[in-house]
Amino acid sequence: MANARRSRNTVLHVWLDASANSNSSSFKKVEKQLKAKLENLITFNAINDFKEFIEIHDNQTILLIVSASYGRQIVPEIHNLRQLLAIYVYCANIESNIQWAKDYTKTNNNSLLIIIMHQLKEVTSPRMPMVTTIILY
Repeated sequence: MANARRSRNTVLHVWLDASANSNSSSFKKVEKQLKAKLENLITFNAINDFKEFIEIHDNQTILLIVSASYGRQIVPEIHNLRQLLAIYVYCANIESNIQWAKDYTKTNNNSLLIIIMHQLKEVTSPRMPMVTTIILY
């Protein structure tokens, strides 16, 4: 975590999920895919630890990947934080999560990794303003 303090131009990728840091094969598979594409992937399995992290790193740009169950709890609290670039909510049932997520900026249900990579290309452009987006996967 000490290496997490970087310039505002570096996007920190944070994954918040109760299963994060577990040894389950499904978690390891997704983690491997994300780490292959995303630098600076930091995982949290506890909301309070994540909240502490995001408060400390208020001068960073953070892209959050969050499970639907944690998203319902944390998004209303953190949505307006300036350091949040985007919030990606992944879930097994998109329809059941659209209702609560629709209250927060934009939603999209395309492939998570494709969206993240596309948005990161756009974000690294100095012409792009900072916006917070919620995307369902």
